[in-house]
Parts: sequence; C-alpha cells; structure tokens
Amino acid sequence: MDFSNKLPADIWRMLIPASQWMFCESMPEEELIFHYRDSIYFVNEEGSVLALPKPACFDQLDLESLLEALATSEDTVDFDENGEFDYGFVLKRMGYLVPIRRMREADSFQIEIVNTVLPSAKSTSYELKKVSFVFALYQALMRCHDLNRRSGWEYEFEIKRITRLGNLQQEETGFRLKL
Repeated sequence: MDFSNKLPADIWRMLIPASQWMFCESMPEEELIFHYRDSIYFVNEEGSVLALPKPACFDQLDLESLLEALATSEDTVDFDENGEFDYGFVLKRMGYLVPIRRMREADSFQIEIVNTVLPSAKSTSYELKKVSFVFALYQALMRCHDLNRRSGWEYEFEIKRITRLGNLQQEETGFRLKL
C-alpha cells in the first residue's frame, strides 16, 4: 500500500476501529473525530491533532456541542502547538494498543520509510513477520517517530509503502489450518 497520497485521517482510520469514530456522516473525508480511552481526538485535514478529555455523557453530545466543548475547554491539547508533529507523540499520549488478531491473520510485510526533507537520501526498508497489518502500520509510525527524534527533529521521516509479502504459515507449509 502506497502511503505517499494517504490523508492523515485515512491513516488514523486504519489504526482506530470504526466503532470509535464519531459523527462520520457529518465529517468531510479529510477529517476524523474519534474517541479512545479517556479522550476525544480531532484530526484535521493537514494532519494536526487536538485532544479533549471526554466530557460526561460524551456519547449523547451532538457535533455542535462537542466542537463548543473543544473550543472552550482549558484542558484541550494541541499537539502542533506543543511542537509534537508526528503520529508517535499522539499514539504515546493516548496509550494506543494494537488490537490483537488471531494468528491466522498474521502476514509478512515490507516497510519502506523515507526522509521527506532529504528525498535523495536512501530510504529505510525492513520486514516484519507474523504480524497484522495494523501492527505493521503502528510499528512503522513509531519507527518514523524514533528516526525523527534521533535526528533532533531536523528531518521528517514518513512511511512510503507497506507491502504485504504473504502469509508465512501458508508459504512454509503450503496449507493453512482452520482454528
């Protein structure tokens, strides 16, 4: 899967189960609102993320009331304003856990990461075996965060591509057992 043209909201949709998305019918495709643990997250078109502690009875709020709470709360976190620009900051703060999948859903993936500040620099490529796609995506985002941190935030590493290489169990044995 090529990530060069993916919207930030699309990447978040790959990570967060649809049951936690909010106001899907009212939101443009480029934006996303979701709840996770004790907060509600707002992903904007350009990728900036805001976090708001979940108000009481958050599931009964309409979009207008939720946006008003976002605008008036003193506890709103603006990651960009804090200088936290990549997914890793948000994932760490939210205490993100990758959903557990059954082993039969595990595949091998090739991950390619590029430095967007120095596009001529050699890309980083590696494989993950026996993992779900969501885990591969999460791990790649955290690798980008680590590379950004190691560069002193002078460079910006992003996922270029995640390629499914195939199911190891199927490749090694020629068949897959149903559990």
